[in-house]
Amino acid sequence: MRRRNGRWAMATRWSPPPPAPRSLRCKTDPFRTHPRRRRHDPTLIDQVMAVRVLIDRPALRTALTERGMSLSDDAAATVVVAHAGALSDARRCCPDARLLAVAHDEAEELAAFAAGADDVARGSDALVSLRAARLLMAGDTMVRVGSLRIDRLTRTAVRGGRMLRLLPREYALLELLARHAGTTVDHATLRRMLFGLPFDPGTNVLAVHVSRVRAVLHRGFAQPMLLTERGRGYRLIADDG
Repeated sequence: MRRRNGRWAMATRWSPPPPAPRSLRCKTDPFRTHPRRRRHDPTLIDQVMAVRVLIDRPALRTALTERGMSLSDDAAATVVVAHAGALSDARRCCPDARLLAVAHDEAEELAAFAAGADDVARGSDALVSLRAARLLMAGDTMVRVGSLRIDRLTRTAVRGGRMLRLLPREYALLELLARHAGTTVDHATLRRMLFGLPFDPGTNVLAVHVSRVRAVLHRGFAQPMLLTERGRGYRLIADDG
Protein backbone atom coordinates (compact mmCIF):
# COMPACT_ATOMS: atom_id res chain seq x y z
CA MET A 1 0.00 0.00 0.00
CA ARG A 2 1.09 3.56 -0.72
CA ARG A 3 0.21 6.84 0.97
CA ARG A 4 -1.49 9.33 -1.38
CA ASN A 5 -2.92 12.70 -0.31
CA GLY A 6 -2.93 11.59 3.26
CA ARG A 7 -4.74 8.37 2.44
CA TRP A 8 -3.58 4.85 2.04
CA ALA A 9 -4.27 3.37 -1.35
CA MET A 10 -3.67 -0.08 -2.70
CA ALA A 11 -0.77 -0.13 -5.15
CA THR A 12 -1.69 -1.59 -8.50
CA ARG A 13 0.77 -3.65 -10.46
CA TRP A 14 0.21 -5.08 -13.91
CA SER A 15 0.29 -8.85 -14.17
CA PRO A 16 -0.08 -11.02 -17.28
CA PRO A 17 -3.40 -12.77 -17.82
CA PRO A 18 -3.65 -16.34 -16.56
CA PRO A 19 -2.94 -19.11 -19.06
CA ALA A 20 -5.82 -20.71 -20.87
CA PRO A 21 -7.34 -23.75 -19.19
CA ARG A 22 -5.66 -27.00 -20.16
CA SER A 23 -8.92 -28.31 -21.57
CA LEU A 24 -8.95 -25.52 -24.16
CA ARG A 25 -5.50 -26.22 -25.55
CA CYS A 26 -4.92 -28.26 -28.71
CA LYS A 27 -8.62 -28.84 -29.22
CA THR A 28 -8.18 -30.25 -32.72
CA ASP A 29 -5.99 -33.18 -31.62
CA PRO A 30 -6.08 -34.30 -27.99
CA PHE A 31 -2.96 -36.44 -28.53
CA ARG A 32 -0.81 -33.66 -29.93
CA THR A 33 1.28 -31.45 -27.66
CA HIS A 34 2.43 -27.90 -28.21
CA PRO A 35 5.28 -27.73 -30.78
CA ARG A 36 7.66 -26.28 -28.18
CA ARG A 37 6.80 -29.01 -25.70
CA ARG A 38 7.20 -32.06 -27.92
CA ARG A 39 9.31 -34.56 -26.06
CA HIS A 40 9.95 -38.24 -26.45
CA ASP A 41 7.27 -40.25 -24.69
CA PRO A 42 9.01 -43.30 -23.14
CA THR A 43 5.70 -45.12 -22.80
CA LEU A 44 5.20 -45.34 -26.55
CA ILE A 45 7.67 -48.16 -26.97
CA ASP A 46 5.90 -50.07 -24.19
CA GLN A 47 2.55 -49.54 -25.86
CA VAL A 48 3.87 -50.90 -29.13
CA MET A 49 5.80 -53.80 -27.56
CA ALA A 50 3.05 -55.24 -25.38
CA VAL A 51 2.70 -58.50 -23.44
CA ARG A 52 -0.24 -60.88 -23.71
CA VAL A 53 -0.92 -63.11 -20.69
CA LEU A 54 -2.72 -66.41 -21.32
CA ILE A 55 -2.57 -67.45 -17.66
CA ASP A 56 -5.31 -66.71 -15.15
CA ARG A 57 -3.04 -65.09 -12.56
CA PRO A 58 -4.06 -61.52 -11.63
CA ALA A 59 -0.92 -61.13 -9.51
CA LEU A 60 1.22 -61.79 -12.58
CA ARG A 61 -0.59 -59.10 -14.54
CA THR A 62 0.03 -56.71 -11.65
CA ALA A 63 3.73 -57.60 -11.56
CA LEU A 64 4.05 -56.98 -15.30
CA THR A 65 2.38 -53.56 -15.18
CA GLU A 66 4.42 -52.55 -12.12
CA ARG A 67 7.55 -53.27 -14.13
CA GLY A 68 6.31 -50.82 -16.77
CA MET A 69 5.02 -53.22 -19.40
CA SER A 70 1.80 -52.74 -21.35
CA LEU A 71 -0.69 -55.61 -21.50
CA SER A 72 -2.56 -56.56 -24.65
CA ASP A 73 -5.32 -59.00 -25.52
CA ASP A 74 -4.79 -59.20 -29.28
CA ALA A 75 -2.43 -60.83 -31.75
CA ALA A 76 -0.22 -57.73 -32.02
CA ALA A 77 1.56 -58.53 -28.74
CA THR A 78 5.34 -58.89 -28.80
CA VAL A 79 5.60 -61.43 -25.97
CA VAL A 80 3.07 -64.07 -24.90
CA VAL A 81 3.16 -65.62 -21.42
CA ALA A 82 1.55 -69.06 -21.33
CA HIS A 83 1.66 -72.35 -19.45
CA ALA A 84 4.35 -74.73 -20.61
CA GLY A 85 1.70 -77.17 -21.80
CA ALA A 86 -0.25 -74.60 -23.82
CA LEU A 87 2.42 -73.29 -26.18
CA SER A 88 0.66 -74.58 -29.28
CA ASP A 89 -2.39 -72.46 -28.44
CA ALA A 90 -0.15 -69.46 -27.76
CA ARG A 91 1.61 -69.86 -31.10
CA ARG A 92 -1.73 -70.19 -32.86
CA CYS A 93 -3.18 -66.96 -31.46
CA CYS A 94 0.05 -64.91 -31.75
CA PRO A 95 2.21 -66.44 -34.48
CA ASP A 96 4.76 -63.60 -34.55
CA ALA A 97 5.19 -63.20 -30.78
CA ARG A 98 8.00 -64.48 -28.58
CA LEU A 99 6.88 -67.21 -26.19
CA LEU A 100 7.59 -67.19 -22.47
CA ALA A 101 6.54 -70.48 -20.87
CA VAL A 102 5.73 -70.76 -17.18
CA ALA A 103 6.79 -74.17 -15.85
CA HIS A 104 6.34 -75.87 -12.48
CA ASP A 105 9.25 -78.31 -12.60
CA GLU A 106 12.29 -79.24 -14.65
CA ALA A 107 10.37 -81.71 -16.81
CA GLU A 108 7.93 -79.00 -17.93
CA GLU A 109 10.85 -76.64 -18.51
CA LEU A 110 12.62 -79.08 -20.82
CA ALA A 111 9.38 -79.87 -22.64
CA ALA A 112 8.70 -76.16 -23.17
CA PHE A 113 12.12 -75.56 -24.74
CA ALA A 114 11.59 -78.61 -26.94
CA ALA A 115 8.24 -77.17 -28.04
CA GLY A 116 9.89 -73.95 -29.22
CA ALA A 117 9.61 -71.58 -26.25
CA ASP A 118 11.93 -68.58 -26.43
CA ASP A 119 12.38 -68.65 -22.65
CA VAL A 120 11.03 -70.52 -19.63
CA ALA A 121 10.44 -69.15 -16.13
CA ARG A 122 9.85 -70.96 -12.86
CA GLY A 123 9.11 -69.24 -9.58
CA SER A 124 7.29 -66.16 -8.36
CA ASP A 125 5.31 -63.66 -10.40
CA ALA A 126 8.12 -61.14 -9.91
CA LEU A 127 10.60 -63.53 -11.53
CA VAL A 128 8.25 -64.26 -14.44
CA SER A 129 7.76 -60.52 -15.03
CA LEU A 130 11.53 -60.00 -15.03
CA ARG A 131 12.02 -62.71 -17.65
CA ALA A 132 9.20 -61.20 -19.71
CA ALA A 133 10.89 -57.78 -19.60
CA ARG A 134 14.19 -59.26 -20.77
CA LEU A 135 12.48 -61.20 -23.53
CA LEU A 136 10.57 -58.08 -24.59
CA MET A 137 13.77 -56.23 -25.43
CA ALA A 138 15.67 -59.26 -26.71
CA GLY A 139 16.29 -60.19 -30.31
CA ASP A 140 17.19 -58.10 -33.30
CA THR A 141 16.88 -54.39 -32.62
CA MET A 142 16.65 -53.63 -36.35
CA VAL A 143 13.37 -54.05 -38.24
CA ARG A 144 13.77 -54.31 -42.03
CA VAL A 145 11.02 -53.99 -44.61
CA GLY A 146 12.35 -53.53 -48.13
CA SER A 147 14.44 -50.34 -48.16
CA LEU A 148 13.02 -49.30 -44.77
CA ARG A 149 15.26 -49.73 -41.71
CA ILE A 150 13.92 -49.11 -38.20
CA ASP A 151 16.30 -49.07 -35.23
CA ARG A 152 14.30 -49.84 -32.09
CA LEU A 153 17.11 -48.75 -29.76
CA THR A 154 17.62 -45.28 -31.20
CA ARG A 155 13.98 -45.08 -32.37
CA THR A 156 14.97 -43.88 -35.81
CA ALA A 157 13.71 -44.85 -39.26
CA VAL A 158 15.59 -44.70 -42.57
CA ARG A 159 14.28 -45.43 -46.06
CA GLY A 160 16.67 -45.71 -48.96
CA GLY A 161 19.42 -44.05 -46.92
CA ARG A 162 17.27 -41.05 -46.03
CA MET A 163 16.36 -40.34 -42.42
CA LEU A 164 12.61 -40.07 -41.81
CA ARG A 165 11.73 -37.21 -39.49
CA LEU A 166 8.89 -38.56 -37.36
CA LEU A 167 7.29 -37.50 -34.11
CA PRO A 168 7.29 -40.13 -31.31
CA ARG A 169 3.76 -41.36 -31.92
CA GLU A 170 4.29 -41.40 -35.69
CA TYR A 171 7.40 -43.51 -35.17
CA ALA A 172 5.44 -45.88 -32.90
CA LEU A 173 2.80 -46.27 -35.61
CA LEU A 174 5.40 -47.05 -38.29
CA GLU A 175 7.21 -49.55 -36.07
CA LEU A 176 3.99 -51.37 -35.23
CA LEU A 177 3.11 -51.70 -38.92
CA ALA A 178 6.67 -52.74 -39.79
CA ARG A 179 6.71 -55.53 -37.20
CA HIS A 180 3.60 -56.92 -38.88
CA ALA A 181 4.64 -56.12 -42.45
CA GLY A 182 2.54 -57.77 -45.12
CA THR A 183 -0.48 -58.20 -42.85
CA THR A 184 -3.34 -55.80 -42.20
CA VAL A 185 -3.41 -54.26 -38.72
CA ASP A 186 -7.00 -53.35 -37.95
CA HIS A 187 -8.20 -49.99 -36.67
CA ALA A 188 -9.13 -51.28 -33.21
CA THR A 189 -5.63 -52.68 -32.62
CA LEU A 190 -3.96 -49.46 -33.71
CA ARG A 191 -6.19 -47.31 -31.50
CA ARG A 192 -5.59 -49.56 -28.51
CA MET A 193 -1.83 -49.95 -28.96
CA LEU A 194 -1.02 -46.33 -29.86
CA PHE A 195 -3.57 -44.29 -27.93
CA GLY A 196 -4.88 -46.66 -25.29
CA LEU A 197 -8.42 -46.34 -26.65
CA PRO A 198 -10.53 -49.49 -26.30
CA PHE A 199 -13.27 -47.91 -28.40
CA ASP A 200 -13.75 -45.71 -31.46
CA PRO A 201 -13.83 -42.07 -30.23
CA GLY A 202 -15.57 -40.96 -33.41
CA THR A 203 -12.65 -38.78 -34.53
CA ASN A 204 -10.16 -39.12 -37.37
CA VAL A 205 -7.10 -38.93 -35.12
CA LEU A 206 -5.78 -42.30 -36.35
CA ALA A 207 -6.26 -41.35 -40.00
CA VAL A 208 -4.43 -38.07 -39.38
CA HIS A 209 -1.40 -39.85 -37.91
CA VAL A 210 -1.38 -42.38 -40.76
CA SER A 211 -1.52 -39.53 -43.27
CA ARG A 212 1.50 -37.86 -41.65
CA VAL A 213 3.50 -41.09 -41.63
CA ARG A 214 2.57 -41.81 -45.25
CA ALA A 215 3.63 -38.32 -46.35
CA VAL A 216 7.06 -38.69 -44.75
CA LEU A 217 7.53 -42.32 -45.82
CA HIS A 218 6.55 -41.79 -49.48
CA ARG A 219 8.13 -38.38 -50.09
CA GLY A 220 10.72 -38.71 -52.85
CA PHE A 221 9.91 -42.36 -53.65
CA ALA A 222 7.89 -43.70 -56.56
CA GLN A 223 6.73 -46.92 -54.89
CA PRO A 224 4.26 -46.65 -51.97
CA MET A 225 4.67 -48.84 -48.89
CA LEU A 226 1.82 -47.85 -46.55
CA LEU A 227 -1.49 -49.09 -47.93
CA THR A 228 -5.06 -48.53 -46.73
CA GLU A 229 -7.35 -51.54 -46.50
CA ARG A 230 -10.68 -49.74 -46.65
CA GLY A 231 -12.94 -50.62 -43.75
CA ARG A 232 -10.28 -52.83 -42.13
CA GLY A 233 -7.01 -51.10 -41.32
CA TYR A 234 -3.55 -50.44 -42.73
CA ARG A 235 -0.79 -52.61 -44.19
CA LEU A 236 2.92 -51.96 -44.72
CA ILE A 237 4.51 -53.75 -47.68
CA ALA A 238 8.11 -54.02 -48.85
CA ASP A 239 9.27 -52.02 -51.83
CA ASP A 240 11.84 -53.11 -54.42
CA GLY A 241 14.67 -51.46 -52.54
